[in-house]
Amino acid sequence: MAKVLIPIATGFEEIEAVSIIDVLRRGGIEVIIAGIDSESNNNLIKGANNIVIETNLDIKNILNISSFDMIVLPGGWGGTTILSQNIQVQNLIKEFDVTKKLIGAICAAPFALSKAGVLKDNLKFTCYPSVEEQIPNSSTRYIDNFKVIQSENIITSRGPGTAICFGLYIVSILISNEVKNSLKKGLLADFCD
Repeated sequence: MAKVLIPIATGFEEIEAVSIIDVLRRGGIEVIIAGIDSESNNNLIKGANNIVIETNLDIKNILNISSFDMIVLPGGWGGTTILSQNIQVQNLIKEFDVTKKLIGAICAAPFALSKAGVLKDNLKFTCYPSVEEQIPNSSTRYIDNFKVIQSENIITSRGPGTAICFGLYIVSILISNEVKNSLKKGLLADFCD
């Protein structure tokens, strides 16, 4: 079974996190939600719009990435800022990149990839409009008219309105196009092409 790590921090974008987690689980992917400092909050993390998510564990407990196929970072500027400053998260992103495992980021979260040094100058990406201004050398790499972009092992998406499409794309990569198409039909997500 494919397995994805989703780190979340206070101020994460709820639509993105919940949509991605839901679509991946519907697709048969095991999702582990790891909170930043969630142990001090009884494994609860509050999003940008005061919706609370219960995490599976604290990010400090992820000691080995070998069982994971991918890491996916939801956006939300508050959560992204924490992800970009948290040493554990930054080291995990680098480890996923060094081992050529898949790395996903949506909305503001490509900023955290940039901080980790994995959004290299030769990679195309998308993100929430205006976030690209915070990412060095983005003028020739940022693409604003696609819902999801994959460049090597990095998969990025634009924001809340593209979260289902992002999740479906990940399902197509980790499971199959057949499962993705079945989910797409059931979710009435014809807008995800």
